[in-house]
Amino acid sequence: MEKKFYLLIALLVILLVSGGMYAYTYTTAFGTIGTSTPTGDIATVNATPSQPDWDDVLTTVNEDIIFRPVGAGDETEIKSQYPDSGEHWAKVDETTSDNDTTYVYTPSNAWEEDLYNTANHSTQTVGGDIQYVEVFMVARAALSADQDSAYIHIKTNGFEHNGATENLTTSYAIYSNQWIDNPQSGSSWNWNEIDNLQTGIGIREAGVGKDSLCTQVYTNVNFDAPELNGNTPTGDLFEIDVDSNYTGNLQVRVYLTNTDALLKAYDSLSMYLYLESSEEAGETPDYQIMNLQNGTVTFNLVGISGGSYTLSVTGGTYQLFSREVSEWETGWAVTPELYCEAEQR
Repeated sequence: MEKKFYLLIALLVILLVSGGMYAYTYTTAFGTIGTSTPTGDIATVNATPSQPDWDDVLTTVNEDIIFRPVGAGDETEIKSQYPDSGEHWAKVDETTSDNDTTYVYTPSNAWEEDLYNTANHSTQTVGGDIQYVEVFMVARAALSADQDSAYIHIKTNGFEHNGATENLTTSYAIYSNQWIDNPQSGSSWNWNEIDNLQTGIGIREAGVGKDSLCTQVYTNVNFDAPELNGNTPTGDLFEIDVDSNYTGNLQVRVYLTNTDALLKAYDSLSMYLYLESSEEAGETPDYQIMNLQNGTVTFNLVGISGGSYTLSVTGGTYQLFSREVSEWETGWAVTPELYCEAEQR
């Protein structure tokens, strides 16, 4: 009976020592053993004062996109084209001007107009706020001009508008007209108007027996929009402070808690998470990847003795759903919400 009693006491001692981080003073049959009283948590996890700047994802950049004719518009009035077969729009749609290889022209002294349709925009390529629309033509006169004989011609929201008339030289030159606002509405351009915009030219002879020729027409749209893809913002996320009385191992877990909101803005998002002095920091690569599919990563601090350890985003990539923020689903977010915990391993 006496042996069973001492065995029970020994088991209680083992449970007390192994079950708690700090053991209270307790009494055994062999006397009193003193230990440190509890001093608080093994470790605390706090967000760092300066976080990665996720607003960078929404920073707009100014860019240009070129639209070229893809089909006939509402007017095909210019009398002649070279070569004579095919369609007028195909004579002026080249990426690089082919000069006299293909062109439209007229020997008439009366103004004649062509309009051409252009392709619809893609929000994978463009979006945001349109700063201006500028339409270009590459044209010349067959002989030295006696009169203005060409102008930019557009149709928007059902109304036609012309640029300034030009006195053409005998060599091909670029002429253009810019509209900051839509000339029909008087307001900033929108992408629906760009999709339905028809662009073209008006020409007449540059003088008696002096043909006017146009070999190229294109439209430049200048806009401000976020980049579709880029590098993930970097910086410190959490500071893990370990109690100075604790020695041993810790496991650190990081969770992504707002995946649903992020999926309304991102096609993809990856973050390279790095925890200094962790086992993973000594591997290749030295980071753990968190993305919209896995939602959690784990780090191990082994053989530590107190100390402070910083968890950071050191890299990654992202791709947005589109460059047009208005197309994102309601409730979107670009800033990941992360939860971090540390516990005894």
